[in-house]
Amino acid sequence: MTAPAGPGGGCSILVVDDNELNRDLLSRRLRRMGHAVEAVEDGGRALELLSAAPFDLVMLDIMMPGMNGYEVLARLKADPALCHVPVIMITAVDDEASVVRCIELGAEDYMPKPFNPALLKARVGSSLAKKRLHDREQTYAAGLARELDIGRHIQQGFLPARLPAADGWELTARFAPARQVAGDFYDAFLLPHGRLAVLVADVCDKGVGAALFMALFRSLFRALAEQRFTAAASGDAP
Repeated sequence: MTAPAGPGGGCSILVVDDNELNRDLLSRRLRRMGHAVEAVEDGGRALELLSAAPFDLVMLDIMMPGMNGYEVLARLKADPALCHVPVIMITAVDDEASVVRCIELGAEDYMPKPFNPALLKARVGSSLAKKRLHDREQTYAAGLARELDIGRHIQQGFLPARLPAADGWELTARFAPARQVAGDFYDAFLLPHGRLAVLVADVCDKGVGAALFMALFRSLFRALAEQRFTAAASGDAP
């Protein structure tokens, strides 16, 4: 389930305030900015909506009956699935202790009542910009993780599953790359007339590109070594 985008590609904002007049006023101003707004009157309903649909920002009143804003904020920030959602606390309480407590609990910012339109626009815009940056970072990290996983499978597929047994040799290998995927690799294979080829190489890069280059180099090295030694054994070598 997804929260609807606002007109013109705006963001989705959840307003939580027990005062109907404040909810309506704030919702109207946010919609004028182009955002989609959902408004609820209590903290429990807010947590239900946040668990069911993604929101880009929460505007949360502090002084509410039942579950107050502090408790809602604490629960939201304790939930791994919701802790990344920025929260702006809205309150008529204008004292430093309340502001400090909100920030300590993880609030992105606070908004005093009555609402100043210019200040509201600036603080909402700043919080949403940080949220967009976080979302881009998460998307990039997820893509990088997928890329590294692909590279890891490529790498594991080309490392020898078992080292060859050759007379007079006892081979043992341990491979521990610094990252999940590296260009470092090793190989060992038998050649004609009881010869043994051992290769240890380091590709100066990391990630999928290094793993693919490693796979290509390994295949070329094997083909060239077998060709040369076969030609030498038959007397056809230059």
